[in-house]
Amino acid sequence: MCDDNGWVSIPVIKGNNDNETIPNEVVNIMVSHDISLLGAWRLYRGLSQSEVANKTGLTQSAISQAEKQSSKPQMKTLERLAKVYNCRPSQLYIDE
Repeated sequence: MCDDNGWVSIPVIKGNNDNETIPNEVVNIMVSHDISLLGAWRLYRGLSQSEVANKTGLTQSAISQAEKQSSKPQMKTLERLAKVYNCRPSQLYIDE
């Protein structure tokens, strides 16, 4: 249905973390390097995959897998990463 200006109303479906924010610097890294949000957080914190692996108790391979664009890491993994990146787990993924 159009309003008086010809605009069509589109219903909005709220996601679980619509009220969550991600630092602009992290988003800029994600976009400029065409990498995942997890990879952008790691670069923002100035860490290598090996350093993150050591701090989380995961393998470097597991960090690499988690950082793939199509990856959906488990909440336990996100919680470990959030501690290293000093953020909330909900800041490490985007609802789709």
